[in-house]
Amino acid sequence: MNHAHEDGMKRLVENYREGRRRWGVQDADRRWLSQPLTDWTGGLNVQQANPHLDSGSADRLAVAINETLAIRDGLILSILAPEPGLDSHRLLDLCVRPNEPSNVTALCSILDAVFKDPSAQPDHTRCRAGLAMLQAMADQVPLGFRAQPLAVAAYVDWWSGGSRASGLAEEALADDRSCSLAAIVLALIGRGIVPAWRQSS
Repeated sequence: MNHAHEDGMKRLVENYREGRRRWGVQDADRRWLSQPLTDWTGGLNVQQANPHLDSGSADRLAVAINETLAIRDGLILSILAPEPGLDSHRLLDLCVRPNEPSNVTALCSILDAVFKDPSAQPDHTRCRAGLAMLQAMADQVPLGFRAQPLAVAAYVDWWSGGSRASGLAEEALADDRSCSLAAIVLALIGRGIVPAWRQSS
């Protein structure tokens, strides 16, 4: 175990929380996420098997999605959103203003399409890029910070028709038994529920 990295992540959590107290939630999250989400969306849009996510951005995203589920949901939307996807500015707004009516609508419409719209099919290149960055993030961060990136990866793998969703979800729960998204993925698999696009294929 890398104790220096573990201590560094704990300091990042303290800095994240302190920023929210000092500047308010929206302003602090915007400052925290601006560069990491730029790096993230850039990685989603490159045509390569293993896009690089800067280690500093990976650490900041791991802290943010562990602390704030709206930001975790934003990463999910960035992978599931239909073409042309979400640019970094739109994604940032979804993450920092999740209760804005237009953002609530976007979240609901994309997630609703996953379950009900057979034409809402995954962009497999974007899914592979997202999965690679999420796995790299989970591999990089210390215990206690792995659950959320692994749970997002499990959900994306389930959505895209992969074979690793249950294993990723179980890894997430091994890191945090209270990770609800991982439990949801296992429940979907256990009940034989698949996205609408797979029902018609």
